[in-house]
Amino acid sequence: MSLQLPTTIRIYTRLLDSGHEHARLWHVLRSLDTQGSGWVCFDVTAIADLIGVSVRTIQRWINRGLATGWFRSARSHSGELTLYLSGIGAVKNALGVDSLGAIADVELHHLGRSEAKALCTALEAQYRQKQAYWAAKKAKKGHAKKLVLKPWEMATSDKLPGEKSSVVVSNGFQIPGCSIAGLAKATDWSQSTIKRRLSNRWRLERTIEPIQKRRVATELDDPELLFLLRESNCGFLVQENAVGHTRVLKVIRSTGRSKVVSLGCNIYAPSHELRSCRSLRRRVSKMDSVRSQEDIAI
Repeated sequence: MSLQLPTTIRIYTRLLDSGHEHARLWHVLRSLDTQGSGWVCFDVTAIADLIGVSVRTIQRWINRGLATGWFRSARSHSGELTLYLSGIGAVKNALGVDSLGAIADVELHHLGRSEAKALCTALEAQYRQKQAYWAAKKAKKGHAKKLVLKPWEMATSDKLPGEKSSVVVSNGFQIPGCSIAGLAKATDWSQSTIKRRLSNRWRLERTIEPIQKRRVATELDDPELLFLLRESNCGFLVQENAVGHTRVLKVIRSTGRSKVVSLGCNIYAPSHELRSCRSLRRRVSKMDSVRSQEDIAI
């Protein structure tokens, strides 16, 4: 029996990269359930060949999924298995995550073990920088909104000065991005894990497509700092303010002159189109609200 998948598979990054290997199977089976019936009938050998794992691995994933709430029940008949899938909201609540994360339609080859981890981290970074952009726009008023530039466009644009791996802004312009610390705070991933997965060296070692990213640098009009950095041997300076926040200062040469800049977070070029799925997010959020009220009543 050969299985025909849709062209793309819809993934939810906080569910796919949740530390459960059977999350990959759940996403693939959801794509096979084109009618939205909540169950899928399939041949275990065929699905194993499709995903590129052994039959024993699929059986292990099914057993673990049944035990952890990803699948509701399973029935075997005439050599085929009927698996009843848990809904998105139920899986989210079983995992205890606060959101679905980034949502995108991707090809099956992105769901390999390392590929899925790398993809989820990159998509989550794109999702967080998009949220940061709209938050920054909302905080501005009138014409000041035009000073907030779209990070997904600036990540590949040559309109602004900067080195190959950075983009320099000045005169009040702002490019909201996604910091490693911010991404770690919003997810269950450690900063070291995020850095590793967003590293193009790590990706190339695993034959994973590299990502396009640049670091935002804000130009500072401070001749004293420029002189201090020029005189230093290291070429950069780390400063810490009264509340413990640090900034990294560096001298770069751009448009024929030296500038002192404050290095900010990274911005990322889009690898896949992010889906908003507002109605789904609202529905899942409403389920969480009802569940919380029931817990309070108990």
